[in-house]
Amino acid sequence: MNYLLLPDFFAMSLLVGVLLAVRQRHRDREGLRLWIGGLMLILTECAAHIIYMLRDITLLVHRLSHVVALDAYLVAGILFLFSASSSLRRMDHRALLLCSNALPLLAMLTVYGWDVRTPSPYWICIGAGVAVSLISSALRRSWWQLVVMVALWGPAAFSVATSQYRSAAYFGLALVYLMCAVAFARSLPKGSRGSLAVVAGFAMWSLCFATHSWMVSQHPKWIDFASEVWDMQKFIITVGLLVVMLEEQLSSSERLALHDELTGLPNRRHFDDRLHALLLHAQQEQHSVSVFTLDLNGFKQVNDTLGHDAGDILLKSVAMNLATTAKPLGLVARQGGDEFSVIVAGSDELENLQIRKLLLEAVEEPVNLGPRYAERVVRVSASIGVATFPQDAEEQGALMRLADQRMYEQKTLRDALRRDRGSSERAVYLQSA
Repeated sequence: MNYLLLPDFFAMSLLVGVLLAVRQRHRDREGLRLWIGGLMLILTECAAHIIYMLRDITLLVHRLSHVVALDAYLVAGILFLFSASSSLRRMDHRALLLCSNALPLLAMLTVYGWDVRTPSPYWICIGAGVAVSLISSALRRSWWQLVVMVALWGPAAFSVATSQYRSAAYFGLALVYLMCAVAFARSLPKGSRGSLAVVAGFAMWSLCFATHSWMVSQHPKWIDFASEVWDMQKFIITVGLLVVMLEEQLSSSERLALHDELTGLPNRRHFDDRLHALLLHAQQEQHSVSVFTLDLNGFKQVNDTLGHDAGDILLKSVAMNLATTAKPLGLVARQGGDEFSVIVAGSDELENLQIRKLLLEAVEEPVNLGPRYAERVVRVSASIGVATFPQDAEEQGALMRLADQRMYEQKTLRDALRRDRGSSERAVYLQSA
């Protein structure tokens, strides 16, 4: 028995255990489940390889373990492909073509693993694969399916014709793992160190499959080194995936630190940092920076009469409307509760009046609360205070306090006018859609 294979098996088991422990935190849980399924098959291949390398086993056990190892590699590669591509998981025509071509390839690997070295079974597998591809491409009228057919079965046919059965079997695995490298290069985050490791690992794995026959026949003294390189790839791609997950977690944490969880808008911390940077730039360039502070009128009534869930729906809709309106103007942030702020650089007094009007219109857009609330529509207004640097204040804290003060003055004036009129108008308008 080759005891050097046991550390690989236990190390791979440990990595799979780590992935199982953290799978709930990954954004693409379905993809991660498929990835873990592929790694479980790679573990199966490791176990089969250990049995395959035993000296005191029967010919039947030897052949069965070889078949299991090769078939596990192929099925694992298919699962990795589905993990990388959400479109394949919808079982579109590409997924059906992949699965239908995988069956003849699986049969060919089984034939080779069973130590069959006569051409007839291989030609049957190749013929079945070509027939599946031709029928599929004819039904779909897709030229790229013919390209896939030629790339998969052309080299296999050449290898069988020249009695290179090992090449015929392993080239299909090389193509599948090369497709994995391409799929993950397209689906994983660009610029990620973990993504680079995953893509490089699959590409190297593909190269190992493609050169295995040549290495065995032409350079047998390098087989042990090639085997180490081969076995290394499963660790590279697994560690690479863990790095990708860590990078996503860090990115998510950074975003949550600077953005409001409910609305997705920048939070107070982000707003303060951005305002500080703009004020420094405004001092150097000698231009203005205006701060708009908004407080919703009638939001409390929505919470009190319809509940906090309805209030959350309203806040998210108002935030989206404000973000859409303010995007070409500047930064909009949620300060907390029903209070928002907007920064606009370089605007004058007349422009501020126009911006204030646009922000009011965005807030007053009717919001449909959806079927949970019988399609009820709510509408709120806002009180807005504006302060401009350097005309009103030259220090950040003073600028914010002045904008808040003017906002509350407007709210107080509005309430006083409503009381004087004896108006029965409600701050929140409720109606059916």
